[in-house]
Amino acid sequence: MTKAGKTALIIGGGVAGMEAALRIGQAGFDCVLAEKEEVLGGTVLQLSSSFPRWENPLELVEERISQLKLCGRIKIMTATSAIESRVSKHGYSVTLQSRNGETTNLDIDAVVLATGFGMMDVSVYGEYGYGIYPEVVNSLEFEARIKAWSAGLGKVPEGVAFFKCVGSRDRSKGYPYCSKICCMYTAKQAGLVKDMFPYTKVYVFYMDYRAAGKCYEEFVREVIEKKHVTYVRGRPAKILPEGGKLLVRAEDTLIGIPIEVSVDIVVLASAAVPRRETGPLAEMFGAKADKYGFLERQRFSLAKASDRVFFAGGCGFPLETLAAQQEGASAAAEVIELFAHE
Repeated sequence: MTKAGKTALIIGGGVAGMEAALRIGQAGFDCVLAEKEEVLGGTVLQLSSSFPRWENPLELVEERISQLKLCGRIKIMTATSAIESRVSKHGYSVTLQSRNGETTNLDIDAVVLATGFGMMDVSVYGEYGYGIYPEVVNSLEFEARIKAWSAGLGKVPEGVAFFKCVGSRDRSKGYPYCSKICCMYTAKQAGLVKDMFPYTKVYVFYMDYRAAGKCYEEFVREVIEKKHVTYVRGRPAKILPEGGKLLVRAEDTLIGIPIEVSVDIVVLASAAVPRRETGPLAEMFGAKADKYGFLERQRFSLAKASDRVFFAGGCGFPLETLAAQQEGASAAAEVIELFAHE
């Protein structure tokens, strides 16, 4: 049964946005899914595996896209951004613009913001050489390296070092908050390297690790005990080029001695931050953001940001794929409830 007369706009086509659009459409309401990139999927498209099940995240994206296309209530608009919004009698009049400059005007009854999160520019940590040494990369950039290795491309590394909390929990150069997902995706990446190259030395430098989720602790212990990734408690002090390698200087705070390791690649777990478009969209739709730029929920609501405006996924705070899906479903439930009561 269809329910004509109500339309929701979802801005952002990652897993949270796709989940919200799918559930609203399957409930019988019209839905427009606008994604600024050429394809749907968001950050998940860059990932090579997931935690804690070692699953291929692309399979989730492909399955959700197929479901979206089967639902006749959903219109997908890629390479499209919202550029203007005005309050109307029953919602908002929104102008969307494609990359080729074409505009579309929509009258919508509710909007879900699902713009995701980005990565902090960690070049401010000059001691780590990001942007100077080509083999110092952030965690998302390293996902591309993993995919290349999986395809048989690139040189086998003799050593890889991961630095956690680069920009997170750092009041001097970064942000005081924990970015929540870094511990787990770092363990995942380290484990994948050992799966591909058992004889590569892999180090994870950490202050502590946080594995608060179902099967998360077991996942990290598997990486340490079965895949033989070396965890070193201590923040590295400096990276120096040496003989075509990268020399990592740090202190093992558990045993109180300085250490040096020579590796081919250093991976920085950069702090997660709001995307640049989240702030202007929040202002456009009257949504509140916290002092860092992440969207804020209204009291007693799981997903409401302002009148007829909801949000889901990493634009509220960084989170793993499953939680992004769950938030997308939660935002959809509030939209469906709003429409049903009207």
